[in-house]
Amino acid sequence: MDSIKLIKTSVYNVYKNLAEYLKSILILQAISFIITAPIITFIFHRLLKRLGLSSITENDFTEIFKSPVTIGMLLVLILVFLFFVYYEIGYYFLLAHYQNTEKNYTFRGIIKDLNKKAKYFLSFQAIYFFVYFLLILPLASLGLNAGLIKGIRIPNFITDELLKNQYGIIIYVLFIVAILYFSLRLIFAVPFFVIEKDITIKEAVKRSFKESRGKLIKTFFTLLFIIGLHTLVMALFVIVLFVPIILVELISSKLAPFFAAFLLTVIQWFLFIGYGLLQVIISEAIYILAFKKENGKLKVNLKKDKDKIIKNYKKPFIFSGNKPIVKKLIVIFLISISIYNYFVITEPIYLPKTKILAHRGYIKGGVENSIGSLKAAAKFNPDYVELDIQETKDNEFVVFHDSDLSRLAGRDETIKDLTLEEIKNIDIEAEGFTDKIPSLKEFIRVSKELGVNLLVEIKPTGNESTNMVENLVNLLKEEGVHKDYLVQSLDEEIILKVKRISPEIKTGYVIGFNIGSLPKTEADFIVMEEFSINNKILKEAREKEKDLFVWTVNEEDLIRKYLNLNVDGIITDIPGDAVEIRNSFEEEKTLLTRLRWILNN
Repeated sequence: MDSIKLIKTSVYNVYKNLAEYLKSILILQAISFIITAPIITFIFHRLLKRLGLSSITENDFTEIFKSPVTIGMLLVLILVFLFFVYYEIGYYFLLAHYQNTEKNYTFRGIIKDLNKKAKYFLSFQAIYFFVYFLLILPLASLGLNAGLIKGIRIPNFITDELLKNQYGIIIYVLFIVAILYFSLRLIFAVPFFVIEKDITIKEAVKRSFKESRGKLIKTFFTLLFIIGLHTLVMALFVIVLFVPIILVELISSKLAPFFAAFLLTVIQWFLFIGYGLLQVIISEAIYILAFKKENGKLKVNLKKDKDKIIKNYKKPFIFSGNKPIVKKLIVIFLISISIYNYFVITEPIYLPKTKILAHRGYIKGGVENSIGSLKAAAKFNPDYVELDIQETKDNEFVVFHDSDLSRLAGRDETIKDLTLEEIKNIDIEAEGFTDKIPSLKEFIRVSKELGVNLLVEIKPTGNESTNMVENLVNLLKEEGVHKDYLVQSLDEEIILKVKRISPEIKTGYVIGFNIGSLPKTEADFIVMEEFSINNKILKEAREKEKDLFVWTVNEEDLIRKYLNLNVDGIITDIPGDAVEIRNSFEEEKTLLTRLRWILNN
């Protein structure tokens, strides 16, 4: 069966049983929201309480492994997580199997079938599923995504750093290709495991490796074509609904918000169902690929007599029979969402107070952390220019990010092994720009001339002098900038020491990874990677009167998102775009523009 015919068959199978799939999507998402998420959240908070932490960051993650109890709790958390991922993904494969083979089924019956295999998760077999779960994450981004893993991705700051040089790009591409290869080799593991009665997780993985041989290209392009077609249909639908909003706004500005709120609800509902159906169609396609015979026929009988097929099925779920209460609840829910959308749409838009910070200057106008990048950034009038500093062999400060010179200077030497005079004569190069490594004192004096304030990040290497913090504070005071500049670091102890020596210096604690609540700190502001920011964190920051900066935000839609959330600072590689977007934020916006913001958020 060629890819086009396979896709047609998958879409047809979903279409002829559309009602059952829609019910399944609603029920599984409800279970995820009402049962799964609260259980996982409860276990995680019990783990935090046991550790005596409010959250887990990159600095205290190892604390989990210092106690048998917390290790056990972590294993339980992972096990529960895998259970629910297994049930959601496995459910769709079993549903596809029963419908393709015209077997009677019920929701309870499918769950019972999944329960029979759940015992393997209480053995070492669970390790195979965990590895499978990690390797299918690329396919999760292509649509085979259980609700619990939609937000799991590689943090942007990791990919951004890798893509800044040729070797990083090669490493990143090779990593993605390798992961994608293994995920495609394992793509049939779950359907084999849940459908074949006597097969174990380990055996399903082995069989998937065997059956996927020779099908990789076909499988990949089949999934890619489904995703592309789905994206096109979704985009066209949204565009079609945007047209009447534009017309109504031109005719009646008073009626337009009500109409826009209603259509926004329709769009949100369509997107919710649409992405649910994407997972269903992909599951159907994978099922057909997994159980295809060598002669091109399927092991399942795909009859086209729709009426006959439907008659063979028992109506499952709480939706079976005439249950008007369910329809009423859905209508009430949609009306409530429409009312909420109306207030969101009509909420006044004010110029955000968010500060824009140029990350290491402007790297498209000069080498990062150089005088050239500082001058290039200053042209956009950012609120601050962020820079990294390190201590030299003679205890002076230079503006440089890496601990060694290999990436920008091509030299196998470290900053700590060289004096300031030696470092100042070294050429650095990136993206066609060349420059020298500046001292912090030189950087400050140029920034004064340009009229731009600095956010100084201390990059500890573990070889700092005992009076490093005192030297920095004294330098800032000598230059008369200690009340205007900001100082931040990934090392909280360094920041607290800065605060003790000079309370008037505003300090920030940089967090690369955070799960849970807002971390406790005596720093004035928290700098958190975009990956870890959510509404809960923002709310806690407001309640605790902590400024919250987000880094590194390099997409315009994300910049608009965080401006709309009115975070206190955005650290970005594109300061010019960020300043322009912020300055135009308060201008009169059409309802269409507001709807786009809401949908992007």
